[in-house]
This record gives sequence, structure tokens and C-alpha cells, in this order.
Amino acid sequence: MVARGQHHAAERRLLPPRRTDLERRVGERRLELVSLEQERRDQAERRQPSERRQPSGRRQAEAAHHAELAVLVVSDHDEAALRVRDLLHAAAPDRFAVAAAAPSESLARLARGGVDVVLLAMSFSARRGFATFTELRALAPTTPFLFLSDSDDERHGLEAVRAGAQDVLVNSELDGERLARALRHAIERNRLHAALLDLALVDDLTGLYNRRGFLTLATRDLRVARRGDETLLVAFADLDDLKRVNDSAGHAVGDRALRDTAALLRRTFRDSDLVARIGGDEYAVLVRHAGHASAEVLAERMKRQVREFNRRAGRPYQLSISLGFATHKASTLDSVAGLLDRADRALYRDKRRKHDQD
Repeated sequence: MVARGQHHAAERRLLPPRRTDLERRVGERRLELVSLEQERRDQAERRQPSERRQPSGRRQAEAAHHAELAVLVVSDHDEAALRVRDLLHAAAPDRFAVAAAAPSESLARLARGGVDVVLLAMSFSARRGFATFTELRALAPTTPFLFLSDSDDERHGLEAVRAGAQDVLVNSELDGERLARALRHAIERNRLHAALLDLALVDDLTGLYNRRGFLTLATRDLRVARRGDETLLVAFADLDDLKRVNDSAGHAVGDRALRDTAALLRRTFRDSDLVARIGGDEYAVLVRHAGHASAEVLAERMKRQVREFNRRAGRPYQLSISLGFATHKASTLDSVAGLLDRADRALYRDKRRKHDQD
């Protein structure tokens, strides 16, 4: 087992790895800002996976510029969608298609796809408005969301943006040009900011988030989880004996073992969980809405995945992954870093147990 801080210096392949479409989707799922064209392409590729290169940002921007943009208005009142439709038609004819859904129907409508941007004509400060937003955003994390509110409440507006909304628009200040511009800018910010976040927060070797990405997005998740009184779970994982693999088979094979570990973590945890490679052979996962038995269930699932991989993969090594877990109520948790430290200590107890059994 490699000692902490003594990981090999060459943690990349000889040539910079090109992330596949699947890896890029994993890297972008939880980023707040991504283009509609990419989201539509992702939906098609999930039905029929391929290894096509993604179009450049310029081609995506041109496609988004010429396409009719689908706006989903979520509200209890039909008049809200009618007003949005009239404003957009007057300001930009044939540029926007507006559909309406009640909050109770919005999840099913968004799940069908084909939505560029969601406009929530609801109060973020109300429990129902926040709950609807978090449910929709969990279903479509790469879709931009805006709130349309009757109140110009700066505190709740900032809270909505921190929770992942693109903007909060005030009804009394809205006209067609301003609304059309806000919707277009929200979609464009998705695309541009996603590219920057992808570079800053993603580990190039595995396609997972890096340490910065994990702590950045986990801190945001913690703020949202506090509102819902959720229990958070952090799993700390460590690839055993990486130094031995590097010394015996070379760093290229060691890199392959690191990518294999990342793939097993993806299979073990849900798509909505935040999975990261935070060090040379160390990984972390943040799980929201954890139950009292989540750690035991996940540990057993991970063991099955590792056993099946070692039986079928035909690698020149046998993967061994140690795990540590820590859970805490989000409402009384100061930081995710503290929970990560507790999970790290639990991991080393798991390692000592393995060593004692050998």
C-alpha cells in the first residue's frame, strides 16, 4: 500500500487522455451550466451510446442560436404561462416555444426531455417552491432554472442562486425583451461556465471530480441539504497496493487500475451522488438522503463489484479497495471537510482490519 504523500509523480498517461462522451457526461452531470444542445445529445447517446467527438463550443453556440428554445413554465396558475408566452412572442417571434405544467406534473414533463430552460413562477421562499425546485433540479441537473417572483427579496434571491438557480426575475420589472434576454443568457452561461468548471474541477485521468471539485460542489450540496433536513454520507475509498502495481507493472498499468477503480465507484453509487478522485489513490463520494443502513448496503455492493471485476476483467492485478463511511445530519454539520476527515479515519480502521486478517 502506498503511503500518504508518496504517490508516484507520473499520474497521467504518456499522452493526455481524451475523455469519452460517457466520461464527460459524468463530469458534467452535477455542473450547473451546460448547453441545451449538449443535454439533448446526451439523451440520445444514453439510448444509443457512441464514442463520437463532441462538437466544439462554437458549433454548439451556433446551433443553440438558431434553434427554437423550449421553455417550461411551472406554476399553479395558467395565467403565468400565458403571460410568458405573450411576452416572448411579442419580443422574439418564433424563437421560443412555451409549455406549462403544474408543480405536481412538472417532474413527469421534464423527464420526457426536450426542455431548454425551466421558469418557476413560484416563490422560492415558500416550502413548496423550494421543494419543487430541488426535485426538478435533481432530475435534470444540467437544465438551467430561473424563478419568476412577485417579490423583490434580495435575501431569497441570493439563496435561490446559491442553490443552483440561474436568476430570479421580478414580475413587476419584466417585459418581453428582458425575459427573452434572461432566458438566452441563462442557457449561454450554462454552456460557457460548464467548459470552465470542467477544466478546473475534473480529474483528467479518471473523468471524476478532483479534490477542488468535490469540496466546491459538496459545500453547495450541504447548503441545499440543510434546507431539507437531510442526512449526508461521505464514503472515503482507497485503492490498495497501488505502489506494488506501479513497481511491478509500470505506471501506465497503475493508471489503468485507477481508472478501473473510478468505474467501479460509478457502478456502486447512484448517478446523483458526487464521486471524486481527491488524491493519488484516494476517492471520496458524497451521498444525500442517506439512510441508517446506507453504509452497510454500499460496502456490500462495492465488495460485489470488486469480486465480479476481478473474476471477469483479466487484468494483471487484483483490485482491492478499502472503504470508510461517515454520516451526519446536514442541519448540524459545519463543513463537508470535517465529515470527509471522519470517513478517512474510518477507512484506516478498515485497512488495519484487513492487515490483521492477513
